[in-house]
Amino acid sequence: MDTGDAGAGGQGMTVDVLAHRAGMTVRNVRAHAARGLLPPPRLQGRTGYYGPEHLARLELITQLQEQGFALSAIERLVSSTPRQSAEEALVQYLHMLAPWAPEPALEMDGAELAQWLGVDVSPDTWEALADAGLLAHLDGGRVRVPNPGLVRAGAEAVRLGMPAADLIVMREELTTHVGAVTARFVDLFRRTVWAEYVGDGLPADRTQQVRDVVGALQPVAAQALLATFRESMPAAISLFLDEVSDAFERGSTTEGPAGADSGG
Repeated sequence: MDTGDAGAGGQGMTVDVLAHRAGMTVRNVRAHAARGLLPPPRLQGRTGYYGPEHLARLELITQLQEQGFALSAIERLVSSTPRQSAEEALVQYLHMLAPWAPEPALEMDGAELAQWLGVDVSPDTWEALADAGLLAHLDGGRVRVPNPGLVRAGAEAVRLGMPAADLIVMREELTTHVGAVTARFVDLFRRTVWAEYVGDGLPADRTQQVRDVVGALQPVAAQALLATFRESMPAAISLFLDEVSDAFERGSTTEGPAGADSGG
């Protein structure tokens, strides 16, 4: 409820009103302020009042967090940027992350989840999915799937006969290895394109160029990963076939003499 406004148009929001409009708790707003993520409020007596710029800052912080930006990184960005430019810098980072934004999270009634997946899921598997952060239980019997594409891929693998528990473990391995690859791509960007951009004083006429490079990194990195996977998979399948063939040959060698004796 917006009963705390001290001015028209939200020019004087109390911390309670600001938190309500930002979709946060008052505790979260105060924590952000304590970390220096919010400009100081306008004081009237002993009460602080916040304006649209504070609400915009909180919304930017929320969007950055939803796209995987660590709060500590946002804090460093804000603290190292002149106050009048912090908003622009946050928007710049948000635009840079936009091409990499994951598929939006999906919410639905818990009873609809099994039908959406298209596979039978045991209670233990539901619990394992929740423990792995692939599923979140909400109020009212609803559930939230943070990464629908990943869960759908897992469900397809289950339909192919692979155990869900093993796939959940494999997801952790994928996160580790893919995380290392993405870190290398980002580090390469930081040491080249970004370092040159910063060294030249962050010229405004090259801002879009930097954003374009970040956006183009996604298909380039995805293509490199897929090409490497296609190169590695035949070798893995070949090794598997060699092992199977060896096992059959050992079995034939063991059973051969016995078969010859019985036929004599």
